[in-house]
Amino acid sequence: MQKVKVKFIVDVLMFLDFLVLAFSGFVLWKFLKHDGFTFRESFIFPRWQWITIHDWTALILVILIVIHLLLNWVWIKCMIRDLFKKNSECKV
Repeated sequence: MQKVKVKFIVDVLMFLDFLVLAFSGFVLWKFLKHDGFTFRESFIFPRWQWITIHDWTALILVILIVIHLLLNWVWIKCMIRDLFKKNSECKV
């Protein structure tokens, strides 16, 4: 598979994973928050399942970010090098 297609798939997966992570975080924050005295036990799923979903999607996002950085490492090095040079020499 072409590297460009792999990058696209990784980016789409990162975006979708971020949406699930943001939504689960929002549900935990607004609907299932623990205010020190009481908290709701469920909203579609039980609270513990929302926490599990949130934790796993966070881990998956970190892994996808590492893959994303590895796939773009040549470009990143080139951009950092060009920050300190007057003439741009990157051909990425």
